[in-house]
Amino acid sequence: MPLFVVDVNRTQLFGAPLPRIDAHTLASYASHIYEGCEYGCNYCDGWGRHLRPYNEQIRLMPDIAHAASAELTTIDRRAVIGLTAESDAYQPAEQHYRRTRSVLRVLAEHGQPTVIMTKSPHVVDDIELLTEIHQRSLAMVMVTVMSHVVDVQNKLEDKNISTVDRFTTISQLKKAGIPVGVVIQPLIPYLNDTDYALSRLIEMSVAAGADFVHWDYLYTLNQRHRNRVYEALARIGNYPPSYMRNLYRDGMTIDPAYQQERNASLTRMCDDAKLPVHPPYAMFAQRLDPRNELELVILHQARRDMLQGRATLATIGQTLATRIAAGEMPLQELHHYAHYMLIRPAIQHVTGAAPFAD
Repeated sequence: MPLFVVDVNRTQLFGAPLPRIDAHTLASYASHIYEGCEYGCNYCDGWGRHLRPYNEQIRLMPDIAHAASAELTTIDRRAVIGLTAESDAYQPAEQHYRRTRSVLRVLAEHGQPTVIMTKSPHVVDDIELLTEIHQRSLAMVMVTVMSHVVDVQNKLEDKNISTVDRFTTISQLKKAGIPVGVVIQPLIPYLNDTDYALSRLIEMSVAAGADFVHWDYLYTLNQRHRNRVYEALARIGNYPPSYMRNLYRDGMTIDPAYQQERNASLTRMCDDAKLPVHPPYAMFAQRLDPRNELELVILHQARRDMLQGRATLATIGQTLATRIAAGEMPLQELHHYAHYMLIRPAIQHVTGAAPFAD
């Protein structure tokens, strides 16, 4: 049982905006309701960022609803708030403290676009609030999964929620009209990264009605974090640490060649299943700041180019998105961009909303 502590020193919930809009979550702000997480997943970055065991103490922000309301007066009403940082907004503590629900009520009152990343089925308890937000702007939920194999999940996630329950949650959100995506993470070499394992998760995503799929890899932040991951993997079976060292070389990120091969394979699977690899433009069109929408559409296309080995074209797209984020509107370059026809609706949304400076 974790220790719950009121953190009187925490005065900001949303804090400063992200340096760049997050192309995966659409968020301009990344926040956590709880500091610390009861789920205690062995692969979680939190173990590498905090000296104290990440699931032993949960810190609660006092008067969180008041803080949210005060901060929103200084935040653009079209900026997406992401309840996506490290700790799960619907960890077991939420059933008692209802801090996430309190914040969602404030976000609904302000009509603030919101995205939540969770593995918990209890997100459906707040469908009414999510619906209210989505009617005024955008509410999106991203549900994390890592394996369809029960034994793998049980040994890597301390308080396990079955994959079946997670896909049931996706179906319930979809039925309620809430945009929902699947996040396959973390991809761990030789464990849940085979074509068969990934194809099963993609099939389940399609069956549940997911709007898109995203994936990410295991990151090992430091030696303390690596040791914890190695110990957890050893409990699964014959998984020598040398497997990880071969691909990570005691660094934080995985071998680029391995990542490129897995990205290409996953992209093909998603294309075959007609499942987007990012939130579709139709999901957020005319719900966010027009410039942010254009930046996102270009970033999403640049990611697809990178996933499919078109590095030069991906760089062009990333450069255009960076210029738009900086306040430019390079109309001539956009017109000659290889994906101009795909991004033209987003350009028209901007030009119809405000004059440009080229």
